Amino acid sequence: MKKIIIYIVNRTAVIIMVMVAAGSIDSCNLNDEWDKYYENAPDQTGENVLTMIAENENYSNFYNALIENGFETLLSKNQYFTLFVPVNSAFDGLPEYTEEEWIDMLGFHIIYAKLLSHEFTDLNLLTTMGKYLKMKKGTNNEVKIFESTINMDMVDNYCRNGVIHEIDRLLVPMLNIYEYIMDLDTSFSILQDFILSMDDRFIDYENSERIGVDDNGNAIYDTVWKTENYFLDNIAGLNSESKAYTGFIPRNDYVREALGMVGEYFGNIEDMDEAAYSQLLYITFSGSFMKDAYSQANLPDTIVSVTGKTYEKSILNFHQTDLVLSNGMVHMLDGMTIPKNFFLLPITIECDRKENRTVSNTIYEIEQRSDTRATNGSFVYYGCAFVGDYIEYTVDMVLKTKYWFIWTGPRQGPSTYQLSVKDEKTGEFVYLGEPVNNWTKGWFIPVESGSYTFDEFGTKTVRINIVSELPVVGLNSIYIDYIKLVPDEVYNQ
Repeated sequence: MKKIIIYIVNRTAVIIMVMVAAGSIDSCNLNDEWDKYYENAPDQTGENVLTMIAENENYSNFYNALIENGFETLLSKNQYFTLFVPVNSAFDGLPEYTEEEWIDMLGFHIIYAKLLSHEFTDLNLLTTMGKYLKMKKGTNNEVKIFESTINMDMVDNYCRNGVIHEIDRLLVPMLNIYEYIMDLDTSFSILQDFILSMDDRFIDYENSERIGVDDNGNAIYDTVWKTENYFLDNIAGLNSESKAYTGFIPRNDYVREALGMVGEYFGNIEDMDEAAYSQLLYITFSGSFMKDAYSQANLPDTIVSVTGKTYEKSILNFHQTDLVLSNGMVHMLDGMTIPKNFFLLPITIECDRKENRTVSNTIYEIEQRSDTRATNGSFVYYGCAFVGDYIEYTVDMVLKTKYWFIWTGPRQGPSTYQLSVKDEKTGEFVYLGEPVNNWTKGWFIPVESGSYTFDEFGTKTVRINIVSELPVVGLNSIYIDYIKLVPDEVYNQ
C-alpha cells in the first residue's frame, strides 16, 4: 500500500436549531421541518464509495488509479466523502504523470464532506490534498466543477460513507504561486533562492522518537525534521490555499540590472557574505507580492506590497500577464526597478526590545519601563555602574552610505552618554559627536550625535556608552528610548 499524505480538514457541521415558544408550534409541525430538510436525500446503500466506483465499468480507469496510488484504505473508512468521478474517456491522451502528481490529482477529486446535488451552488470546496475546487452553478441546471462539467443525470450515488457525482474531465490541480515559482527554470533562481533562504530546518522533538544515548549521555533520536519559512509563514503565504496573492516575477537578468542601478548603496554583490546577501534580496523582492488576486487590467494605480512597500503601477513592464494559479495570479516582468523608498529609509532601534541587544555586564538590572512620551510607550533602563559600561545593538539592512545618528530618552540619572559605531575593518568602536549629560539634555529631547559613513552594506553594531565618571563612583545608569539612523539624503530633505 503506497503512502498517502492527507490533509485532515475539520468540517463544521451545519446544525439547524428550532427555538419554539411554549404552545406556538406542535410536535407535528416540528417533524415537518425535519422532513423538509431530508426530503432530497437519495436512497443509501450499504456499500462504501470505493465499491460503488468499482461496480461501474465507465469508472474503471479512475478506480484503477485509486487502487494503484494507495487510496483504498482512505475510501473504505467510516466517514463521509464526496467524490467527483471522471468517466473513462477523460483519461484519453493524458501526459505522463509522476506518482506524486497522481496522488495529488486523485486527492483533488475528493472532499471530506457529504455534498448532495440539491446543495450545488457557487462554492469553494477544500479537497483532501489541500487545494480548493471551485464549483460554479450556471443556467439550465449546468454545474461546473473546476474545469469539468457535472453530469446531472449521474449524481447522488449515495452509500454508507459518502456520495459520488460523475464528471466529464479529469481534474488536474493548478500549481499555487510558491509551486509555480519553484517549478520555473534556473533563469529565475535568484527569486527561488531568496524564498528558500528563509527556510529554518530543525528537529521536531515532539514527533521524534528517543532511541538511546551516546557515550557522553546525550539523547539519540530517530529524528523527524521540521522546516519553517519566515517569509511564507509570516509575510506572504504563497504556499497556502486559504488566501490569494498577486506576484510580479522577474528573471535573473532583470534582477541584476535593477541591483546595478542602485549599486552605490549596496556595493559589490560578489563581495557580500551570506547574511548581507539575504538582506539585499529581502529588499529587492519586498515589492514582488501583494495581497489578493489582480489581473493586469485591475491592478490599482498605487500598489501596496505584502511588506508594506508602496509604488506606482506605472514602473511595471510586463512580458506575460494574468497567469491564473490556485491561490492567485502572477505576471511575468519585462524589466525590474527597485524604488529608493524600498531601502533609503530611517532605521529606528527601539531600545526597549530585547532582540539584537546585549549589555556590557549581565549582573546589572535591565528592564522595560513605561512612559507615554516614549515612541512606543516604553524605554529601557540599564542599572550599570561604571565608565565603559554600554548597551549594544546590531542593526540589519544598513546601506553603504552616510547616516546621521539621533537618540533620546527620559531625563533620569546624571550619567554622561556617547554613541559609538563599530568600524567594519578594524573592529574598534568609533565615538560619534560629543558626550551628553542625560540630566541636562531634558525629557525625551532628541540628541544629534553626528554622522558616520559605512563602506559596506549589511549588519552594523551600535552602542550607547557611559563615558564620564560621576562624583559618587559606581552609580551610573542608562535610560534610553530609541536610536535612529537617518540616511544623509533623507536627513537633508
